[in-house]
Amino acid sequence: MATARPNYGITRIDQPEKKNHGYYVRITHKGKGHQKYFPDKASGGKSKALKAAKEHRDKLLSKMPKYKQEAAAKKKRRIKQSGVTGVTHVVSNSPKGKTYQYWQAAWVDGGGKRKTAKFSISRYGNDKALDMAKKARRAGLRKKN
Repeated sequence: MATARPNYGITRIDQPEKKNHGYYVRITHKGKGHQKYFPDKASGGKSKALKAAKEHRDKLLSKMPKYKQEAAAKKKRRIKQSGVTGVTHVVSNSPKGKTYQYWQAAWVDGGGKRKTAKFSISRYGNDKALDMAKKARRAGLRKKN
């Protein structure tokens, strides 16, 4: 198995008001989420909690297909910024190795459901796809009210 990026799938949780400190492992594959929390205190300290979280993450990844393991090992790309909350640049790799790039707009509709719209950069070009995503988000938010 390829070695995953140091903190791939691992998030630090520090909530002093709740006395909650530790590492949270979250890996999603084919719509199924795998998650586990490693508190500092129960793990014997911050460094031991991180070590346990990494071991758990690596164990999860070892059971997944090769393309998922390779994605975890790849260096994270710098994300393009849209300047608009809810509009993100996405780079997606298919299991066959093809890379897709698109701008995605996300919002919550009047019924509380999360909605998204995707605009292909290869089809529309970067600037037009970004503009379309911004317009789709604005339109989705207007329908909410």
